[in-house]
Amino acid sequence: MRLSRRRLLKGALCGAFVGAAGCSPGPRPRVGALLGAGRASLAHRLWAPFQAQAGVRVERARVVIVGGGVAGLSAAWRLRRAGFEGEVLLLELDARLGGTSQSGEGGSGPVALGAHYATIPNKENIHVQAIFADLGLIVGADSAGRPAYDPAAICLAPQERLFIGGEWILGLWPATGATAEDEAQREAWEAELSVWRSTIGADGRPAFALPIALSSEDPALRALAEPTFAAWLDARGYTSPRLRWMIEYGCRDDFGATLRSTSAWAGLHYHCARRPFVADPLDMGTQVLTWPGGNGALVDGLAKRCGATLRVGALVRRVEADTGRVWVEAGGELIEVQAERVILAVPSAVSARLLDRPAPLALTTAPWRVAVLQLDGWTPGPGVPAAWDSVPWDPELSAEETDLGAIDNGWQARRYGGPTTLSHYQPLCADDPSAARQALLHAGWEEQAEAVLHRMRKGWPDLPEHLARIDIWAWGHGTVRPSPGLHTDPRRLAALGAIEGRVHHAHTELSGMSLFEEASWHGVRAAEEALQALGAPVGPSLLGADLGAAWRRG
Repeated sequence: MRLSRRRLLKGALCGAFVGAAGCSPGPRPRVGALLGAGRASLAHRLWAPFQAQAGVRVERARVVIVGGGVAGLSAAWRLRRAGFEGEVLLLELDARLGGTSQSGEGGSGPVALGAHYATIPNKENIHVQAIFADLGLIVGADSAGRPAYDPAAICLAPQERLFIGGEWILGLWPATGATAEDEAQREAWEAELSVWRSTIGADGRPAFALPIALSSEDPALRALAEPTFAAWLDARGYTSPRLRWMIEYGCRDDFGATLRSTSAWAGLHYHCARRPFVADPLDMGTQVLTWPGGNGALVDGLAKRCGATLRVGALVRRVEADTGRVWVEAGGELIEVQAERVILAVPSAVSARLLDRPAPLALTTAPWRVAVLQLDGWTPGPGVPAAWDSVPWDPELSAEETDLGAIDNGWQARRYGGPTTLSHYQPLCADDPSAARQALLHAGWEEQAEAVLHRMRKGWPDLPEHLARIDIWAWGHGTVRPSPGLHTDPRRLAALGAIEGRVHHAHTELSGMSLFEEASWHGVRAAEEALQALGAPVGPSLLGADLGAAWRRG
């Protein structure tokens, strides 16, 4: 179902509040702002006409990294880890590093503005384990020799609660009112996932792995990338609305997509790639690492350990692949940076623009809205009193209109009362993301703030009484959607391995999934490619290329 612009404004963006009766503001006046105002217009300057100029000031660096998100920072980190001694310059357009893993500041400390957790990596995911060890998150080993993680970073229980039937219950399964058929289908689904998690392809690799480069490329398994997740579930008899809501929650959470805009392969990957340790039947492989400011903690750690010269507010206008020349607008002037290697850790549409050539992939990206609510008191609501992640269930809303609830930045700090800050997430999952993006871009603060508060009114009934401030942060291209056909498209694999002159590509879009594991893997891969091209020592690769043999040994 396609949505008109008017319905987008009323539904996906502004919710049922628009035109609703009886939703008057609370006793306190609304205070807040649109955070990051002007970010979109700054980024859109890249599409203004540009002509490289001679006679401008020239700088030199052995490696220039364009993009200061997780991929770019991971590339810089990998160069330093290899002992690379040449000048590394990282250029970031935004005023802050981190991309969609940025954090901000709330009244109770750091607060997530985007990605807010990572899961403990599978054993073959050696590059994430290396990063976590360097950041001090791995503090030793257990009796079986497996990495032991900093307890302060492991999400405290309960992780999730669901608002249904007028109260909060534990977990994400809408159990209240579920029929025997609902429960039977859920049991069948869990049993099927157990099979998929242990499935090994003909090439000796697991069917689903993080990063996806380590997943099986068995054609019989990759054929799952052709149908939509919705069609695949239909064919398997998973028709329970409650079960489909819970399954679709994962699509919205990771991809900003629905069952019909996600491939079956990607949908199964979400549920099966984070596997348990084989030797431990009680380990479900889903232990979550999180911080008060979300993945901004990982960004800060990488930035401190990357050894690069970091320059924010720098708009790169053009990259010349054959010569390694980079033109950047920074500090009010145009500068030419001459580099031996360039790592483009930016979305594919941006890299195509910088290189002045067509984009190799036609990708769909979803816009997101994040609301930051600063509270001066505790508002747990009825039922389960608190959790890290609080999610509403409303069967009357479409997937395009449903939000993901809110996380509490005081949870890991064990602040269970008093002032706290909530990050409320809503992916705009409409079939036409461009229309949703424009609606998000042009909606005002008051309109968006009231929409968020209306969505939260049932689970947090006294929220208006405790709300000190509400700010709105928008991601125009927040997450790439793993659309049907993407993970069987040969152009994706070709783009992943392409080296154009002196340019290496590193961005999570090359994986078709916006995940920390994917972004960091591409950064590490591009850094290792650059080191090899420069004739510099690389050391043992962190890419896990020999997965088949390693998996069979394990």
